[in-house]
Amino acid sequence: MYLFLFSIPNFVFVVLLCAINCICGRMFGEEGFYPAGYYDSQQVQYDRIKNALTKLEHAPQWVSDWPSPSIKMGQVSGVAIDNMGRLLVFHRSRNVWDVNTFSDRDVYQGIGDDPIPDPTILVLNDTGELVDMWGQNLFFIPHGITVDIEGNVWVTDVALHQVFKFTPDQRQKPALVLGEKFIPGNSDTRFCKPSAVAVLSNGDFFVADGYCNHRILKYSPDGTIILQWGIGHGSSPFVFNVPHALTLAEDRGLVCVADRERGRVACFRHDNGTFQSSFSNWLMGGRIFSVAYAPVHGGRLYIVNGPVSQILPVRGYVIDFTSGRLIQTFAPDAGLKNPHDIVTSPDGSKVYVAELSPYRVYKFVDETLKNESLLEKVEKNVTVTSATHVKPTATVDTTTTARPLSLLAYA
Repeated sequence: MYLFLFSIPNFVFVVLLCAINCICGRMFGEEGFYPAGYYDSQQVQYDRIKNALTKLEHAPQWVSDWPSPSIKMGQVSGVAIDNMGRLLVFHRSRNVWDVNTFSDRDVYQGIGDDPIPDPTILVLNDTGELVDMWGQNLFFIPHGITVDIEGNVWVTDVALHQVFKFTPDQRQKPALVLGEKFIPGNSDTRFCKPSAVAVLSNGDFFVADGYCNHRILKYSPDGTIILQWGIGHGSSPFVFNVPHALTLAEDRGLVCVADRERGRVACFRHDNGTFQSSFSNWLMGGRIFSVAYAPVHGGRLYIVNGPVSQILPVRGYVIDFTSGRLIQTFAPDAGLKNPHDIVTSPDGSKVYVAELSPYRVYKFVDETLKNESLLEKVEKNVTVTSATHVKPTATVDTTTTARPLSLLAYA
């Protein structure tokens, strides 16, 4: 080889080196092998996304000066609206959930530590001022939060593997506790990192047992199991990969699940768990972190996706429930980074998004919906396009052991 190189004329050698350099630069780049046309195809994807976003209405609008900058919080895992229209922010204060938080058997590594000494539930009014706070010395890794029609606050703690209910007159002692403290499990009475709760107007409630068991459970008001569903593998609509958040569409008789790592919102009849419909869109990508429902304009789903690649944007999206069309998108001016939860007022005029990092909550308002009826009558039934109605089995396939394949396995 060396003899060959020295035997050719200098100008041919230079041309040969340039050609090799050009080929290698094209094929290997700075981050490994890239096929010809790689950067061009990326630009095509960017253009496609930009074109799709321009066709959507950009609403609701971000309120840039909300909340008060004096309010300090940690990782914000959940948000809920109470019966007075105030926002409840569930945050982790100094605690974080990272790769070292749990053992490979899902046991919390901080057993023996004190619970978070700071108030983990912050109550904000419409102008973004802190008007109340509680939840100190109770939790370790807060996750989901919701408020029922009686003003009871329901939360989940993934470190404790428990679900808690607090009544309006007693915020420091739960009225109901489900799950065994620090003990992960898979039964009617044990959870493994439960992620969310949703409460029907009759008091029945659902638990998304999200990170390990990938199932949904329905309970009576006193905590007696009624029904559960979740199948371990395959393409069935009952297969979840981190059921991360829940929302109710009671006007439609549905409970909907943000199936995080399957990139969809799946809706089921809340009386018997029959599958009804599923919502996904290429623009939202393959990770859906949270969903909220408002019974306006025939029903709308408010969704936040999560980071998948550097190409797909992380934003809020609004889907028309009846048609399944993506109709709106929203985000703060600097975009979203790691949204974790979303909640909307019943009339859809106010939407709040919680972010794990940076530690903050965003408020968005839709002026066009302020005068809409809070309970607009739904005139059309939801169109089911994804599968024939199927009822789940009353038990969970306990062979489910697979962990979700995600960019961020903890949140």
